[in-house]
Amino acid sequence: MRAISQEEPARTLFLPPTLLRPLRLPRMTEVVLSTITQLRVSRFSTEKTDSPPIPVNPLKDVYSANDQTGTGVIYDKKPFRILLKTGKNYSWCLCGRSKNQPFCDGTHRDIFLKIKLRPIRFTVTETKHYWLCNCKQTLNRPFCDGTHKRQDIQEKRI
Repeated sequence: MRAISQEEPARTLFLPPTLLRPLRLPRMTEVVLSTITQLRVSRFSTEKTDSPPIPVNPLKDVYSANDQTGTGVIYDKKPFRILLKTGKNYSWCLCGRSKNQPFCDGTHRDIFLKIKLRPIRFTVTETKHYWLCNCKQTLNRPFCDGTHKRQDIQEKRI
């Protein structure tokens, strides 16, 4: 290898082929970021094999509000864990505008908001902690079924 004089331009510098190969750092970074994202999403996952099945609302056939096809405004992108007691009736906010989430506070009755969605009345069969949906897009109202993990819901600005 010859020495570079000060008159020679820097472009004549010789680089060995090993330095011309692309580094694998960006690929490793993608793997690390995807792993972190998966861990964050799986924290609220309902697809774990050791988790109990998603509960069913026993009052589903009693109240006609359960037949509503519309979904409310996304309040949050993750579910809410709460202790629910047997024998007590609850009203889950479907419109997404309640100040007492995940429960209804009657905001849907405000005539100026023109909300047509009504709360979902439900009860539980045993006293324990349950995950209630806060994205309001669940198909198993009011219980979280993992719908909040959909890409369109995660990209939504709250």
